[in-house]
Amino acid sequence: MILKIADILKNLPWSFDSTAELPWLDRSRAEKSLQKARQQRRISEREYQLLDHWRELGYCVVKDLIPATAINNLVAELADLFFLESAIPGLRIEGIQAENLPASLSHEQVLALDMEQRKALVNSIWRLHAFHEISPAARAIFDNQNLRDLVNLIIGKSCEPRYSINFLHGTEQGLHEDMAVFYVHPANHLVGVWIALEDISADAGPLIFYPKSHKNIKVTDFFPDYPAVNLKNITAAQIPQYQDYVNQRAQNYDCQSFTAKKGEILLWHGMLIHGGGKINNNLLTRKSMVIHFIVEGGDYNDRALGPFNW
Repeated sequence: MILKIADILKNLPWSFDSTAELPWLDRSRAEKSLQKARQQRRISEREYQLLDHWRELGYCVVKDLIPATAINNLVAELADLFFLESAIPGLRIEGIQAENLPASLSHEQVLALDMEQRKALVNSIWRLHAFHEISPAARAIFDNQNLRDLVNLIIGKSCEPRYSINFLHGTEQGLHEDMAVFYVHPANHLVGVWIALEDISADAGPLIFYPKSHKNIKVTDFFPDYPAVNLKNITAAQIPQYQDYVNQRAQNYDCQSFTAKKGEILLWHGMLIHGGGKINNNLLTRKSMVIHFIVEGGDYNDRALGPFNW
């Protein structure tokens, strides 16, 4: 059982009240503070290993935090989504990569397609944003308290789940850092969470990431006006410049693939470089759910000004 954040963080060498500070595991004294918490038995040995792995490599992997029944319920709901008799109000399918279809469709538009078109759509690349606002099954995972407690422990402050994405297939998404696509203050108070809803094959385009790429880097190195400006509202000419910047940085680190087992969860740092691996077999699915946690009061999305690139 993960301890409450107040029990873990009390008596550490500094206060966590200042909104200008980095998360505790990003600070220069993080290793000593983590060892102190371990010696005083304020964290378990398992928690110590997870946190130290995060501090050094920028990610950690856990399992058994989310009940199998919750995962199975969501998988079943996603399987039926394109074949329901009536449309779900407000639901949109985004990022569609299917022949002769637009990139975004409402659920009503999807159900208006003939059956062969719907079957083809199911087997193409697409995603669902904020499905937790519609689906009780997705909401149960989004609100999982064990997951939230672990994120709180990693950041050192109370965090909340803010955004979710559901995938059926791999995306081959380009390399990026999440701090570059979310408006977050204070810096680095963001945790990405990737949940495997099935066993993931190396040929299905698994999540790829670059351990240690979160170190010695700041989001303002590329976005000096952050959090007002990031990848979503820079000029069009700067987008390929950012991609070159991230790709060059990634060459300094080893690439790892998350070929997860069902129920395994990867949590990663907001500055960790990651993306979608190459899909070698288009028949394979990569069922997954992504949740982004942000420190309470730290989501500056509403303060950003357009025009936006997406």
